[in-house]
Amino acid sequence: MRDRICLLIYPPGTALSEAELAREFGVSRTPMRRVMQALENEGLIETTPNVGSMVTSVELKSLRDAYALRMKLAELLGDLNPASMLDAITATLRELLAECQPLSGQVDVRALAQISHRLQDEILHLSGNAEYRQVSEVLYYKTIRAYLEILPELNWAAEVAAQADEITEILASLAAGDIRAVGFIRRNHIARTLNRITSFMLGDHD
Repeated sequence: MRDRICLLIYPPGTALSEAELAREFGVSRTPMRRVMQALENEGLIETTPNVGSMVTSVELKSLRDAYALRMKLAELLGDLNPASMLDAITATLRELLAECQPLSGQVDVRALAQISHRLQDEILHLSGNAEYRQVSEVLYYKTIRAYLEILPELNWAAEVAAQADEITEILASLAAGDIRAVGFIRRNHIARTLNRITSFMLGDHD
């Protein structure tokens, strides 16, 4: 459900039927209701009594606030019980970097989004703090859909290159055993992404 909202399969304003979704996923309405409640807590949908649930729109102020918190949390990476299992994470990041290469000449928003999702997961694995991971994950999914919404309008090759550059820098920091540096690399990438989103939403993309 998160992926469908973030990838704009369910764009803002889409009405979601709990009963229809339960049938699609082959579950009862009780677990689907829990999913809908979780999505509402994360700000991805809004449920109105006697009306139903609807995918929320992205407001610039809320987006800026969420991105600001994401940047601060990124700076804490490595300070909260950093993980020691770096080999598996490094291997996955190398796979993601390889997956970026063919995308530079082929527009595939979903493929780049999946790389972004997996990169986020691997970065969160670097922290041994479960609460940190949970909060960071919620904020990621709350903000990433604004970027994916405008991605087709941006310079595609430059966006793919930016993602590849981030992964390359993170790999270099992991090779040096500097997890705190990974957090600041992530923080800078988040800041640059926010700048591009803000410029686009304010009409500075001509």
